Amino acid sequence: MDRHRLFFCLLALSLPTSAMDLKQAWDLLQYQGPIYRAAVHEKEAGEQNRAIGMAGLLPQINASAYDNKVNGTQRQSGVERDLDYDSKGANVRLRQPLFNKQKMAEYRQGKQRADYSIAVFDAKSQDAAVRLAESYFDVLLASETITLAKSKLNAFDEQLASAKRRMELGAGTITDIDESAARHDLAAVELIEAQDNLVNARRKLEEFIGETPESLTTLRPSFDTPPLLPSNLQDWLVKAQTDSPLIHARRHSSDLAEEEVKRAKAGHWPTLDFVAGYTAGQSQSISELNQRNRYGSIGLEVNFPLYSGGGTSALTRQASANSYKALDELDATLQEVITGTTREYRGVESGAQRIRALERAVESNERSLTSTRKGFKEGGTSTNSDVLNAEELLFVARHDLFEAKLRYLMSRLRLASSVGSLGDDDIDHINDYLGPELLVTN
Repeated sequence: MDRHRLFFCLLALSLPTSAMDLKQAWDLLQYQGPIYRAAVHEKEAGEQNRAIGMAGLLPQINASAYDNKVNGTQRQSGVERDLDYDSKGANVRLRQPLFNKQKMAEYRQGKQRADYSIAVFDAKSQDAAVRLAESYFDVLLASETITLAKSKLNAFDEQLASAKRRMELGAGTITDIDESAARHDLAAVELIEAQDNLVNARRKLEEFIGETPESLTTLRPSFDTPPLLPSNLQDWLVKAQTDSPLIHARRHSSDLAEEEVKRAKAGHWPTLDFVAGYTAGQSQSISELNQRNRYGSIGLEVNFPLYSGGGTSALTRQASANSYKALDELDATLQEVITGTTREYRGVESGAQRIRALERAVESNERSLTSTRKGFKEGGTSTNSDVLNAEELLFVARHDLFEAKLRYLMSRLRLASSVGSLGDDDIDHINDYLGPELLVTN
């Protein structure tokens, strides 16, 4: 059984009968996600630069052969002769660089390019995990928004029916009916928009994992917000500057640009090669029949670059400018990582506070709606407009709470990505927040 089929068999055994969770989506992304697989192949290609750089310092062996038919005339001492003979042979030539500063620089560049490709893959891998989670949560939010929109539509429908009954009994007004109808129509528009958002979110998720699940696991009712470890922002910033794959990639890029300056300057230096060869040939003519040549050669070859039209100096200046550019890009990336780490650290800290505040807001709005409905039905202390506003505020609070929980989880993932530590354990931790099955169709 090949490894692809084995993977799907194991995956089928591990999958529940219906809902897909974030961990399973991450496994699918790594196995068949086109964006992730492209990054894997890019890394594999980049790692070959190590061998390519080394190749310039190793012996270069070339062989050639020829088999010619010679036909013509030859004039010698006033006598013209016809030429009609075969000429064939072969030669082998070995060249081993002994001193070549350009080849040495290319060898170091090969290592830098390979290390750069690994750092870029680490950054893309972690970015893929973040984008997958974002896409997964977009589906959850869109589906939850549809649920809330349907609930809101039903509530406004009931309020519209209540306003009509009160009108029939002489206790209501046409204004109450019109206002309820207007809110009902706006809720219907919000439902249509939410359904469109779900279709787009599901398609985006399919783009990442290669398939569209019918159901996903959604947030559990209980939602813990444990403190960050370490709890100090400065510790996170130090870790980010040390371990961020984006910074690693920029540093390798800067080192590569510096080696390019050395390689360009090496164009002014002489080169020394060890050269060995062997030639065997056979030919015949009118004067010489079955002539055979066998000879070998061995020696040193030195090459002095004298003048290249100013090209070497121009390449050196160009490489120097690109080296300064790479240093500036490293500084810019460093500042970007610091900013991103600070933002996500604050996102986790304030996100926990926001969740607790919105939980209280939902409870308060539920009580407010109950009191407003009671006042509207019994004593006339609340108007139809008050009930509609209370219902609207409750649905907004529920939506904001669900969204705040997703934003909190995303901040934790992005923070781990900023410091270069996002991995399977972080995905597993976020996956622990998921559990109930949620159909993600309209």
